[in-house]
Amino acid sequence: MPDQKPIQTNHLAIAGFLLPFIACALVCAWVLFSEDRLVSLSFSIVYIVTPPAVLFAGLCTSLKSIPLIEKRGDRDYAYAGLFLNVFFLIVYFLSLLYVFYP
Repeated sequence: MPDQKPIQTNHLAIAGFLLPFIACALVCAWVLFSEDRLVSLSFSIVYIVTPPAVLFAGLCTSLKSIPLIEKRGDRDYAYAGLFLNVFFLIVYFLSLLYVFYP
């Protein structure tokens, strides 16, 4: 069996799985270090732009990794990343309602 090639890693699936956790870490760090400036303009702009950009990037990489499952495997990472990105986007939009709705 020396003729067999090793299965390549589905890097898009792994990136799509890890990006929602990076988005959560960014939000947690930003909230932790913002002290009492939760409604300031600088906090609002970063909070509105950065997490959804990271989550949408994770969603795109998860969706791009699905056709590569047959060739490269990592099905669990691809579908878990897809679910986590969608779930955290829903949680993010609900948090926007909580933070900015009076």
